[in-house]
Amino acid sequence: MTAVIGLDLSCLEIQPETGVERYARRLVEQLPLVAPDLQFVVLIRPGRPAPAAGPQVRIVEVPSLFPRAVWREGAMPRALKRLGVALLHAPVAALPFRTSALRVATIHDVPMHGETGHTGRLSRNRLRLLHALRAAQHIVVPSEATRLALLTVEPNVAPRVTVIAHGVDPDFRGFGLPLRRDRYGIAPGPYLLWVGTLRQRKDPLVLVEAFVRMHRAAGNSNLQLVMCGKALMDENEIRAPLRAARIDDRLLILPGYVAREDLPDLYREAEVVVVPSRLEGFGLPALEAMASGKPLVISDDAALTEVCGNAARSFRTGDANDLAHVLQHLLHDDAARAQLCTRALQRSQEYSWEASARAHADVYRQVLSSRPAPSP
Repeated sequence: MTAVIGLDLSCLEIQPETGVERYARRLVEQLPLVAPDLQFVVLIRPGRPAPAAGPQVRIVEVPSLFPRAVWREGAMPRALKRLGVALLHAPVAALPFRTSALRVATIHDVPMHGETGHTGRLSRNRLRLLHALRAAQHIVVPSEATRLALLTVEPNVAPRVTVIAHGVDPDFRGFGLPLRRDRYGIAPGPYLLWVGTLRQRKDPLVLVEAFVRMHRAAGNSNLQLVMCGKALMDENEIRAPLRAARIDDRLLILPGYVAREDLPDLYREAEVVVVPSRLEGFGLPALEAMASGKPLVISDDAALTEVCGNAARSFRTGDANDLAHVLQHLLHDDAARAQLCTRALQRSQEYSWEASARAHADVYRQVLSSRPAPSP
């Protein structure tokens, strides 16, 4: 009898979508193609976002009058039993406490202490992480750096952790239509690009401060800084370094969340893409930049250097002077930029959603073979 794999896609309710939600969507699209020996059921709440899935995937709306966390503990386990689900995969660290199904969770990163939702030993997100580590038959992480970070939290989990890298969408490439700059207030001329949520651990301020230093060194410059993503910080805090240096505010463009269809064009027209995070679990924007054939500058965060290899230039995490120096060198060295672009395209070809889905299916089979699946 074919095993039924349940996928909790309630994470798609988070808006706007980030790399985590894109990962969940791509899994649902690819798994039926690479694992025809398994059946897949997607569980969501009624009226909530659903992934695009072929006829091989059954999408089930599981009703409940309660919030999502309570839905996961009450309505979903009953649905899993009714549907004969042998294994439940949560693409985030959120597993039900009680279910007869085997459990797999993806843990994308181990957040910094003090980050919102992670303050204190009894914070909600930390307890959820600890529960996933102890309840799951297997854990998937996107990088070796995240695996090592998990072992500092729970060393005994090592035999149950598998590293599976993300993939990259095919529309991130070195050619395409011109960007509609007027949509985002980007003037003609060169720009540096940031893509991601503007929050503490992503360290947007180190990039803004480096940008200020570059303008001071260059004098009158038309270089712009485009920072795309949902802001979880006060805009005045982000703009403060420019205002203190009396640099034209219009050179820093904060368009907010960018339409997914425009993102490849934003990458492609950038002079340099910068990912300066203090902590990443994988760094999907870095991979998207490489697939777009763009020069890439990253912090020396362990996950970013693991993903990018020699296809990016790195700077000392949190060091605005070092970042400014690296960027100035790249902007004035055509040969260095061309070399990085070539390496970036080559490196990006090592990642695909198909390969990621195959590896996930292997984990499911491994877990299913570890002990008998429960009866429907």
